[in-house]
Amino acid sequence: MNKFHWIEAKQLDRVTNYSTEIEPIKYALNNNIEAFYYCTFEKKKKYFGFNKNIKYLGFFRKRFIKAIEFQMLVVFKAISIVLFRKNSVIMVNQDLIRHMLPAVFFNKILKQQNKFITDIRTTPTGVHTFEKDMKSFHSQFQIAIKHFHGFSFITPFMEEYIMSEYRLKNYRSVNWSSGVDIDLFNPIHYNREKTNEKFTLFYHGGISISRGNLNLIKAAEKLVKKGYNIELVQVGIAVDKEIEKYIENNNLSSWCQLLPPVPLEMIPQYIANADLPVLPFPHFMAWRVSSPIKLMEYLAMGKKVLAPNMESFTDVFGQNSDLVFYFNSTTNDPIAEMTIAIQKILDNKLLNNDNFYSESRDFVTKNYTWEKQAANLFNFCGTL
Repeated sequence: MNKFHWIEAKQLDRVTNYSTEIEPIKYALNNNIEAFYYCTFEKKKKYFGFNKNIKYLGFFRKRFIKAIEFQMLVVFKAISIVLFRKNSVIMVNQDLIRHMLPAVFFNKILKQQNKFITDIRTTPTGVHTFEKDMKSFHSQFQIAIKHFHGFSFITPFMEEYIMSEYRLKNYRSVNWSSGVDIDLFNPIHYNREKTNEKFTLFYHGGISISRGNLNLIKAAEKLVKKGYNIELVQVGIAVDKEIEKYIENNNLSSWCQLLPPVPLEMIPQYIANADLPVLPFPHFMAWRVSSPIKLMEYLAMGKKVLAPNMESFTDVFGQNSDLVFYFNSTTNDPIAEMTIAIQKILDNKLLNNDNFYSESRDFVTKNYTWEKQAANLFNFCGTL
């Protein structure tokens, strides 16, 4: 592999946590691999210190024109890589598989040695349209099955779920999960800054009904009504306006904060201030096959977490672990289960005063740094 070209249908300036894109590029450059990341933007081209390695495809700013322009440039870029580069790896997400067909054609007829990978970091996340969206997903993915050289998945369970649709006995694949910037998310750099005596529940990332954020609010509301001195802080992009309306209509703002997204560098301080990070995801396939990056960040800060007992967590910790508290996500009432789990932690004082445990950080340092995950990807690329 002489060069690594990663193309995603993603507006990088809209990503609240860009580590997934930046850290593998950083790893490649540190290991003498020439790597490039291609994407688009909504308003502003951001480079994060990698001006030579992040390549924005397109110039137009009007949404419709931009989308057409980007898709055309993806096709031309892939062809140009095939024509002028040898022994390169071209990796795309599922939305761009079909766009690779002309490049795959030229690669074959010219007998070039470039390799194509599709990288699956997520399945469709719409609850009500999931089945229809997965059909669309497989209409693209089956092209990769026929023409690509390898497949990349964020978790083993995602690989199992997706590949169960195909009768392939021999294929090349790699799992590389979410990781963590172990230097940025280092608790020794942050002092706990508590301005009240409330027990703080915390979440950061995309805030939506499908991710269980409204369920978390309702669980916390039940505990407040029972007299527990708690607060809930959630930081991120609020996708569903119903969540904001629920807080306003029920006068919850005295203890329930819904804060806008902040730079990644500010997140460790929020985690340091928290008593219990909560991952409220419901038992839905999109979350079952995922690898939440926030989990690794909570662990790196020395925190124990509350999470649902589904594969994206049990495959990391096992069914029993001292690093995680599970709530039952398979019932018809996840709110009640979340409430019970939090109440049990409070009543039995299952956390020390600041919820800091060196074993949490030790676990993620050993298994889930970005360096280790990027190494999984690039070692695989070297075998193609």
